[in-house]
Amino acid sequence: MAAMLDELQRRMVSLIPSASLKNQMKLTKHRLSDADMLSTAYRYATDYDTRIELLQLLEQHFTGELRDYTSRLIQVQRKMLEAFLEPEDNAVYELHIKDTPDAYDERYLCKSFDAAVRIIPLFFKEYDCEENALTRYTIVKRRILSGKGDFSEDELGELVLLAGMRVYSVNVWSFHHRAEACSGQCLECNRPCADGHETIFPQFIRHGDAVKILDFSGEESYGIAFVLDNLPCGEYYVIPLDSDAVRYHDFANIHNAHQHIPAPLTERIEEEALPEEMREDYKACLQYILEKWPDKQ
Repeated sequence: MAAMLDELQRRMVSLIPSASLKNQMKLTKHRLSDADMLSTAYRYATDYDTRIELLQLLEQHFTGELRDYTSRLIQVQRKMLEAFLEPEDNAVYELHIKDTPDAYDERYLCKSFDAAVRIIPLFFKEYDCEENALTRYTIVKRRILSGKGDFSEDELGELVLLAGMRVYSVNVWSFHHRAEACSGQCLECNRPCADGHETIFPQFIRHGDAVKILDFSGEESYGIAFVLDNLPCGEYYVIPLDSDAVRYHDFANIHNAHQHIPAPLTERIEEEALPEEMREDYKACLQYILEKWPDKQ
């Protein structure tokens, strides 16, 4: 049993994108709770099949309410994929292609999911280019509206494909919260929830550190972190370095540009690793925040 738990810990920690967080977890011998492992598998699995595999492994390990919840979560994931792929009257599939994170969002309306998939190689042939590791495809299932009767939204669900046509995720909105009766009162709820659970990680970012913000799309962005204590946390308060407040040195208003970045998506970096055009802005912003909000650590 102990060996199985150690292997589960290893598998779940390996999913965390931030290398600096993983290093800190190793240094502090930080262990994920059962609820932490469930949330990590659900949020950071590399693709849909891996997510299902890991949830099944956790299901075997869990007991009681958490095991029951995980079983329902697996069932809902599978049913959503089945429902998304199922043709429906008056429904079409909108294909979005981004061959790189900063590419234009190419969009094509398709009669079926299979038609959307067949369009992808034709797109690359037409434009004489190839997919790469950062290529992403988003397929949106939409209802065709007739304008008769009551108003309804047209978006039924969304499926994301990685390069190589691997399913990354699927969501069908009618299944929302189907794995668990949800009141929407997350801060007052103690029931199992893979999406709403907050995992607390050991502190690994210092006040004023330069950070790289990791993203599923592969797009790189950078920020400066506010850390006014040394407490474990689930996310970081980050000011993007490409925000107007930083670029134009309007530092009195930098808080208006802040983002809350999950710890697993926050990578601590040295100043020299920043894009050259951001370094002077970073230095100026760092000087400002350290004068106004001194490092208390």
